[in-house]
Order: sequence, then C-alpha cells, then structure tokens
Amino acid sequence: MRGWTHSEGEALRVLSPLGGKACALTFDRSLKSIERKAAQLGVSLRRRSCGGNTGEACTPVVLKRVRELSLAELCPACGRRPISVKNTGLCGRCHFEGLRLVHGEAIARADGQRLLWASRGKLLRRRRTLASQDGARDVSADRYEAPGIERGFRQSDRMP
Repeated sequence: MRGWTHSEGEALRVLSPLGGKACALTFDRSLKSIERKAAQLGVSLRRRSCGGNTGEACTPVVLKRVRELSLAELCPACGRRPISVKNTGLCGRCHFEGLRLVHGEAIARADGQRLLWASRGKLLRRRRTLASQDGARDVSADRYEAPGIERGFRQSDRMP
C-alpha cells in the first residue's frame, strides 16, 4: 500500500467533481482509498458540473497528465510540487526563489563594496586635510603605519 503524496491530494481536490470511480481510475487506487482521502481532505466526491459538461475534464489526455504529475518526483526543497526545472532539480517556484536569493546576495555584496570604497575615500580625504593642517606629515606614510606606533623603529634600536 503506497502513501498519498501532496500532489496527489491536490489533484484529488481538483478532480473530485468527476466522482469517486473516475478518480479511482485516474490514480490507480481503490474506490475505498479515494473515499478515505477525500474525507481527510474534506472534499466531496459527488458528481457535479459547474456550468459545464463534467465529461470535458475527464478526457484520457487529462487523466494521463494527472497520473504523470501524481507519480512525478517531488521538489526536494518544498516537497509539494513536482520537479519542473531539470538543471536544478527543483520546482519552478523554488527555483525562482533560489535565483532571487542569489541575486540578493550579489546586490548586498555590491552595496557593501560601494560602502567600503566610500569609507576609504573619506579616510583619505581626512588624512589629506590633517596633512595640510600639520604641513609636515607625509600622507603616503600614514597608509602603512598604525596609530600610536613610531615609524622606522628597528630591533637594533631597542635598549638592552
């Protein structure tokens, strides 16, 4: 006895107006199994039409497509929809959500890089302003020395 997948449950919701026997043929399950699942989902299996002919939706092509979708492998990310994008092995919705996240990360990285360069420019302008005020300091030397540490201090200059 195989269990019901989410896509089979959704297909049963859609095909329930066709009646229990048609659904049993479509899903290749017993009528009792169809009735139990419909009761779990709260779906009526009474044959009815919504302004149209119920036989139109019950063509062999439609039933074959429903069977293919119900037996298809499900998306590993959500487990609800069949795999539709071969490259990623995801359903369309999860595939696009993944692309959105990747593009969002690229945008965040570009924004971070822009802020970094803005901060570097601000630091350089501040150093130039301080150098012009002091007059004696070399701007290029400030790039390589840490604040509070003398430049040019050698090991041999230390006191014993």
